[in-house]
Amino acid sequence: MTTRAEKADDLTGRLVSGRYRLDHLVAGGGMAQVWAGTDAVLNRRVAVKLLRRHLAEDERFVLRFRREAIAAARLNHTNIVAIYDTCSEPGLEAIVMELVPGQTLRARLDEGRVPVGEVLDIGAQVAAALSEAHAAGLVHRDIKPANVLLDATDGEARCRVVVTDFGIAKAVAAEGDTTDLTRVGTVLGTAKYLAPEQVEGHAVDGRTDVYGLGIVLYEALAGTVPFLGESEVGTALARLHSDPKPLRQVRGDISPQIEQIVMRAIARRPEDRFVSAADLRAALLSAGQGTPHSRSDIPEPAPVPTPTAEHESFVHSERSWIVPTAVVVTVAIVLALIGVLVGRNGSALFDRAFGGDSSSTSSTSSTTSTVATASLAVTSATSFDPAGDDKTENEAQAPNLVDGKVETTWSTTNYTDPEPFPTFKPGVGVALELEAAGDVRQVRIQTPRTGWSGQIYVADSPAAALAGWGEPVGGFTADTGDVTVDLDGAEGGYVLLWINSTGGQSRVTIGEVELRG
Repeated sequence: MTTRAEKADDLTGRLVSGRYRLDHLVAGGGMAQVWAGTDAVLNRRVAVKLLRRHLAEDERFVLRFRREAIAAARLNHTNIVAIYDTCSEPGLEAIVMELVPGQTLRARLDEGRVPVGEVLDIGAQVAAALSEAHAAGLVHRDIKPANVLLDATDGEARCRVVVTDFGIAKAVAAEGDTTDLTRVGTVLGTAKYLAPEQVEGHAVDGRTDVYGLGIVLYEALAGTVPFLGESEVGTALARLHSDPKPLRQVRGDISPQIEQIVMRAIARRPEDRFVSAADLRAALLSAGQGTPHSRSDIPEPAPVPTPTAEHESFVHSERSWIVPTAVVVTVAIVLALIGVLVGRNGSALFDRAFGGDSSSTSSTSSTTSTVATASLAVTSATSFDPAGDDKTENEAQAPNLVDGKVETTWSTTNYTDPEPFPTFKPGVGVALELEAAGDVRQVRIQTPRTGWSGQIYVADSPAAALAGWGEPVGGFTADTGDVTVDLDGAEGGYVLLWINSTGGQSRVTIGEVELRG
């Protein structure tokens, strides 16, 4: 009996479906392996994608795997990998496809800096593939360098670019298809390249792929992705609460036009991006005219703009007028005076980028706060799971909620039931200890997952059971990634954030919790 830890060498020379010989392993991931092989009937080279053995025994994964073949086979485009055949044997599921000679864009980027013209050319070809897929009702949802192949058959400078791996593609309103394996609320994809709407579990469309391609372009030009956290969850969460650094601050030898294209593609709101992949392709082609492609033509890096240069100027670079110096001085004086006035109240007006009186409030207690608040010092955060076996849940992650970093997170256990409360237990939570007991007026929660709900308790001392915390002083549903719950007359030294519904998800993740009084 072959084990789940089946070695790659054990499959070398194996004949799949009596026809496709596996020659050598090309790549492997958590779900599948890709082999270079030979079609013994047509005597041609092929790529064979094998679903991992333990997943081949899972009907849901098999269905998703077969859907990939069906989805990709509907597409016939020079920039999309061709699907030849599918194979199904006991314990084995395979897709036979075109073998693209060359390397992945991931490998190309790992070699070093890529000429601007080459990046634009690659981006335009990927956009062409996406445009074809979108026209057929498919959204790829996992555009990343590893899924972009560079066919070096015709030479490196102007290689053919091929998009592969439609394994988590979403078929939009596919005729006769009522099964949605990638339903809203399920986050699929690679953290570095996820669009904000994917992180939040919202609906996706072609603009989601535009965002993914925009991140790829940013990385290819800058040498790094714009958002990177300490974990995959932190990386995905970062794009919900921060803006990327302008591209020309990272690489100064690109034009304002190219920067504008990339930054528009990765706009946080879908409506601020290019309407379609075709529009993005047209912009890339326009910007790429006359731009060198070869590595030998890479110009010396231009100086990175300083804070007084084009991007950080008080007056936008595209405008011809200049604000008088007197105005700048006046604004500085006014800001200084305001800072003095609010300083004793904890600088409430400038405390954080999101502000303590955020309008994105979701609370059963009140709506937008009308009273100035200041942050309360929290000395510890402890997971609270009174119905659990050891009374804690991911305890080591709990301090992440009060470390001031939204990208470090705490999550509940990954439950198999999409609504574990009260199926498995009444709920779970996190208890926060204040440095000094006092009036808690507001609780602010930052989360990458929406739809879940909970309650807030405030007490003089912590309790081992939920009943010991008294009555809840506030309730909420996380309709947005930034939730502010206003409390009325809540005094104490301990605050419990109690989660009583996951909103149909297998877990809840929180990036930061802030208490204000």
